Amino acid sequence: MELLSTVRADGADLARLAAELDIPTIAGLQHQGDVSVLPAAMAGEDDRRPETPVPAAGVAVVRGGAGGHTHLLLASGDVRYDAREGAAGGITLGVLEVGDGATAWLDHPEHGNTGIAPGRYVLRRKREMAPRVLDPGARRKRDQARKQAARERAAREQEVRDQAWNAAVRFVED
Repeated sequence: MELLSTVRADGADLARLAAELDIPTIAGLQHQGDVSVLPAAMAGEDDRRPETPVPAAGVAVVRGGAGGHTHLLLASGDVRYDAREGAAGGITLGVLEVGDGATAWLDHPEHGNTGIAPGRYVLRRKREMAPRVLDPGARRKRDQARKQAARERAAREQEVRDQAWNAAVRFVED
């Protein structure tokens, strides 16, 4: 898979290269691996305009660690990006604004390139939700608590039945 980051040269026209590589440009919600690109209106947070222009070398949005690869933000035209690490519960990476007539691209060795059309966006890291794992002791306590609650509920129901029976039955003396 050819990437913009590997075929570009100094002074290269990224828009022309993106067209040659047939990279789609999307205006709206999109995902690339563990990075989500949300239109700012959809994100509903921090609407301050970014001020830092994206340099020709690009900006690492997420740096690869432990064998991972970097998500690199590349730009053609007036594209600005400010990192906002830690916002929105630690999942917001930054705010991106792609000016009229400009295009931004997210570049990743495993996911390829994705083009981002003019507009303002919030870049977020995806959060994985793993099932809660219980240790055997915790599972046993949970099961015991459920059984005890069932026994108590059955005892209350039996008491109600006994009271109804005793109210309906009359004993006659000899």
